[in-house]
Amino acid sequence: MQSARPTSPKCFFTAWVLAWATAVYLPSLVIALLSLSPLASGGNLFLDTFKVADEVSPAAKLTYGSLFGAFLMLARAGGAGCKLSVNVLIGVASIALVVALLPEYWSRGFGIGLTGVRFDPLPTAIYLIGGVASGVVFSLTEKKCQSREQDRAMRLSRKD
Repeated sequence: MQSARPTSPKCFFTAWVLAWATAVYLPSLVIALLSLSPLASGGNLFLDTFKVADEVSPAAKLTYGSLFGAFLMLARAGGAGCKLSVNVLIGVASIALVVALLPEYWSRGFGIGLTGVRFDPLPTAIYLIGGVASGVVFSLTEKKCQSREQDRAMRLSRKD
């Protein structure tokens, strides 16, 4: 369990960016692997993953990142701290809101823009798994960054 100590802006931002990338690229990898996108040619999984991720509309990517970051900040302001379970729930809620609310014309390559169905079970499950992974990546990255900062501060205090 993570402590409720405040994080530095550097740790928060680094963890947020890596979590966002996880929420974009992990589902893209699975979608390419399962050939759910017409862009997945089956020739090179690495390239197919990037093609699928690139096709996802900027609105979907930015909306997820904005919701995820805002909910993380709200949770901390509300006293929920930096718990793994809270961060996972925030990742899942953020991705679910994007799938549910992003209009079709802004959803190119994502959700309804991928299959024509807003809650197509397989892609939705893939996106939700990406949300879970995003929360986990955020928690682990932030915790590791905080530990490094504490270690640096201790080494600096020993030198004095």
